[in-house]
Amino acid sequence: RGQKASKSQKVGIWIDEALEMFPVDYWRFFLISTRPESKDTNFTWCAFAEKINADLNDTFGNFIHRTLSFITSKFEATIPAPTKLDKDDQAVLEAVKEKVAQTAKEIEDGWLQSAANTLVAISRIGNQYLNTKEPWNLMKTDKEKAGAVFYVAAQVVKAIAVISEPFMPQTAQQLWQTINLQGTVHQSKWSDAVVPLETGHKINKPQPLFHKIDPDEDKLDEMLAQVRSKTGSK
Repeated sequence: RGQKASKSQKVGIWIDEALEMFPVDYWRFFLISTRPESKDTNFTWCAFAEKINADLNDTFGNFIHRTLSFITSKFEATIPAPTKLDKDDQAVLEAVKEKVAQTAKEIEDGWLQSAANTLVAISRIGNQYLNTKEPWNLMKTDKEKAGAVFYVAAQVVKAIAVISEPFMPQTAQQLWQTINLQGTVHQSKWSDAVVPLETGHKINKPQPLFHKIDPDEDKLDEMLAQVRSKTGSK
């Protein structure tokens, strides 16, 4: 709020307090995706809640959860077989491949804010693809085509699992376990992002990766005060 951070004056949020309030990956993503690359910046609860709710919960998490939930409920938790991929399907897979490469370059060049936003852009591609194809309606008329859509969407989820690891390692590992891959995501190679999940591969029941944050700043300030009271922060 325009004030210089000061623990004695209780201005700012310190890491021990932050981790008592929300999962570490919320903070990692927020700080990376909003990090100042040329000047100082201000922290506000409003900006934090908006970033988590819009990017992580409504975009990133929403795409992943509805893809995996639909595969679980309509395809017996099995990656469906694509009988034929049309030009839209191929375009999505190619766009994701390009974004994976772009994210790698941005990380290597030190543009972490841009890389985090490119990660979210991949899930946005997935959401737009599902909204355009409407596979829930295709299920009524052409289940094979609906299966092809969710095959493609599953490949997007796999890519996200791999490239989200530098930004949100705990979330990436949870997603890795949900799509039922061997080892850990931390042992994966960047190139694994575009190695397809095989037809017939079984996944586990998905759980929401994120939860919305109430953007009421007074409530969040009160939550912080309660954390400080519990931890004895001065």
